[in-house]
Amino acid sequence: MAPPADVDALIAQLRAHVARSNLKSSGRRELILETLARAGRHVTAEELLREVRARDPRIGAATVYRTLRVLQDGGLVAERHFEGGGSRFELRGDEHHDHLICTSCGLIVEFEDDVIEREQQRVAAAHGFDIEMHRHELYGRCPSCRARNAVGTVPRRM
Repeated sequence: MAPPADVDALIAQLRAHVARSNLKSSGRRELILETLARAGRHVTAEELLREVRARDPRIGAATVYRTLRVLQDGGLVAERHFEGGGSRFELRGDEHHDHLICTSCGLIVEFEDDVIEREQQRVAAAHGFDIEMHRHELYGRCPSCRARNAVGTVPRRM
């Protein structure tokens, strides 16, 4: 899991983006960003909506979806599309990371590995490529699902 986000810094970035984009300031946008930051994991828009509504039941789905778009446009949030699941959203950090995804329970683990990063560069160079971006996702079963499956329960697909 990613380290806790500096919510105040994220709100400041959001306010700067809103000002640059000539958008109206909105406490609801800030609440949605804060809720996403405090979640500390990849969330669907629906999960985010449930968590936001626990804090302010007046916020609707359209507000969450519009805010996610504003947050993406401002470079604060990235939308991820993992195999077998819908879109998930995460805070965009300075550090690149890759993902391990459990095909049974949907657990997503972020990881960084310098050896993998160097090897990708070597392979690309060997084929004459300059890497502009990449996405590295590894799919398998997490330890909990492997243990549950070992005692006879059927795993759930994402």
